[in-house]
Amino acid sequence: MRRVTALFVLVIAVTVLLYGQKLQNEGKAWLDANPDPPALNVTGLWEGGDWGIVSLSQPEGGRRVIGSGDGWDISGVVSGKDVYLLFWHEDIVAYSAKMTAEGPSQLTGTYAKGILSAQSRTRPIKLTK
Repeated sequence: MRRVTALFVLVIAVTVLLYGQKLQNEGKAWLDANPDPPALNVTGLWEGGDWGIVSLSQPEGGRRVIGSGDGWDISGVVSGKDVYLLFWHEDIVAYSAKMTAEGPSQLTGTYAKGILSAQSRTRPIKLTK
């Protein structure tokens, strides 16, 4: 257990040093740049493969999303059929993901360390309800 905790703290420290993007600054700006009204609701439990179970909550008719998964806090928005999520801890963004609804029970897209940009090294992500 100590090893897992030490590894988690090390990952957070490296993420802060490499990216240092704050949830309330860069994270909020990234989410706010996607202002379309929501075309879906993502509330529920989602299976995320390596991410484990991801729990998301979105008020009916609202854009904002909150949740948790794989030890991370999650903040995000739904813009049209796209979902933008920030995985963070202590106001530092560790990962971000952009996914598109492929139906009512599947979201697919990409994620990256820090906040997604055109220069990000991305990996695929898929969440299934």
